[in-house]
Amino acid sequence: MLNKKERQIVQYLIQNKEHFTTSKELGEQLDCSDRTIRTYCKSIMEKLDGYQGLQLVSKQGYGYRLIVEDEEGLADFLKANRLPKSHLPNDETADADDRYNYLLNKLLFEQNEIYFDDLTSELFVSRSTLSNDFKKIRQRFAPYHLKVESKANKGVYVTGSERDKRRFIMDYFSDSGFISSMHTYVDDDFLNHSITFEELSIIVIDECREAELKLSDFVIQNLIIHIALAIRRLEAGFVIAKIEQSEAFADLPERRVAVRILERVAKAASMTFPSEEVDYITLHLISKSHSSWIVPQDSLSQLRFELIQALESIALPFSGDSQLLEGLLAHLSTLLLRLNGQITLENPLREEIQKHYQKSYYLAEKLMSALPAFSGYLLSADELSYIALHFMAASERYKERHDKYNILVICATGFGSAQMLKSRIENELGNIIHIKDVIGYYEINDDRLKDVDFIISSIDLSHLLFTIPVFTVSIFLNEDEVQMLRHEIAQLGEASSAVQESKAGDNSDIASVFDQYFSEKSFLILKDGHKDSVIKTLLEMMAEGEDQAFVGRMQELIRQREEMSSVVFSDTIAVPHPVKAAANHHRIGLAIVKNGLKWNSDYPHIQFVFLTSMSIHNNEGLTELAASIVDLVERPDLQAEMLACQSFEQFRKLFLMIKER
Repeated sequence: MLNKKERQIVQYLIQNKEHFTTSKELGEQLDCSDRTIRTYCKSIMEKLDGYQGLQLVSKQGYGYRLIVEDEEGLADFLKANRLPKSHLPNDETADADDRYNYLLNKLLFEQNEIYFDDLTSELFVSRSTLSNDFKKIRQRFAPYHLKVESKANKGVYVTGSERDKRRFIMDYFSDSGFISSMHTYVDDDFLNHSITFEELSIIVIDECREAELKLSDFVIQNLIIHIALAIRRLEAGFVIAKIEQSEAFADLPERRVAVRILERVAKAASMTFPSEEVDYITLHLISKSHSSWIVPQDSLSQLRFELIQALESIALPFSGDSQLLEGLLAHLSTLLLRLNGQITLENPLREEIQKHYQKSYYLAEKLMSALPAFSGYLLSADELSYIALHFMAASERYKERHDKYNILVICATGFGSAQMLKSRIENELGNIIHIKDVIGYYEINDDRLKDVDFIISSIDLSHLLFTIPVFTVSIFLNEDEVQMLRHEIAQLGEASSAVQESKAGDNSDIASVFDQYFSEKSFLILKDGHKDSVIKTLLEMMAEGEDQAFVGRMQELIRQREEMSSVVFSDTIAVPHPVKAAANHHRIGLAIVKNGLKWNSDYPHIQFVFLTSMSIHNNEGLTELAASIVDLVERPDLQAEMLACQSFEQFRKLFLMIKER
């Protein structure tokens, strides 16, 4: 199966399959060296061998190109490597969904006159295709007593009561994933239960509709997020800066709407907002007719073009998400206004986003650095965290629309209480996970772990190391555990795959943990070696402070662990460890075998043996080190440098670099 970097390369090559792509261009996309890209592409070529009609061609001076002669073969390859078909150009399903959202936005939010012929030109579709789209909308409207009508001089429009329109809009926000994605990252505890996202949404929709403001759904969604964060800012004691030019829009109808919105929110949340907050909300609502405070239309068009180009250059699986594009456009146009007015906002979520959603934060940094419109501004971490929220929501929508996570449920026996836990998991998380199997502790093996994304266990598995996450819960799966799982699932792929420079504090923490486990006394550099002899030698080096039976006991426990499932993490990395903690001191011994050793018939060229010995007393920090070893699997560049190591200090320096990118 492709690793994460290889998936990104395949995604990019599919999107650009009409021409060759240089290794330098791919390197810029993935933040890798040309040499590393060539290593990845060589691996991809080997993995394409078993698929008919697929070939990765390398041409000197031109780069790489994915040749697709068999679409079914491509579909099989994508499925086998958990890549969605939406990466293919002209994805009809995605196009239909985008048109559906576009039409609803025109009909219900912007409420402009729209004509059938204009729509066919705007959307590049035939009248029959457009008729089918409206048929779908009419079916969706029916339960709300709404109808789509058309007249020669009025175009296409919606009829029905305003109450029913608002009811539909509220459900539309829920179905689009907006509210559910907000709950994933910022639950009602964030608002201290003073008001819910649903209540905020109702207030904003009510007041904007009442004043007949023609706002897109994305502007409304951004406003709801802004108010939620404003509540948290006030409760945390942040001081909000005054907008010096606020008198320029003091008499606008948008400001009156902002006042009414905050009056209702203040009453519901039992709090008082400063007048400055009204000005900030007015900025979200202000109409494009007030040119002194709005981005000119030609600048907005240019920003849209730059944004599309930037999102495509990042090559994300959800870069074609229209909600992401429009949401960012609405946010960035308001951000430009604030930057021009030297207005900054503190973000109460900043620390949590930087710590737990590093990939989204990195994407925000990368996006803004690719936008010429913002090249003259230095954005704060607070502002970048606001932008990261859009990537977090897009990631959540993507996960909801595509394959569910395959999970393995592990209990003591696999019966009785295990079935209770299975039912609880399906009831609470059935929309995002698929339970592949429910097994007992002694049934763990490689076949059971195949194609599993993570494990949920009712028993402690911390003494076993896996290449996938393990979450421990009670058999009753209480509400706190459900929230923990939702939070952890939302972060899958975030921190570990973030390509950003690590903070100095983080590096010092991992360095401290490294020094507790690794030592020059249990470090080997070999040219060749034999599996059993290397393990025995490392154990003898790690035996200081242990009893005389330590080496023999550990050899037997390591053998028992490998009978359960493989301890090989990749073609080059093995992490042997005992089936249970059996030492007085926790240690990791390392053998670097330059020419590789035969682990078994499946893995004949293991070059790194991380022999892990867990303590019966305390193993704090082991999870972080295991995660770094898993990340090393994705870093062939660092592996190559480690193979060239001549000392323990050189290895230590390289190991601490794993988290830097």
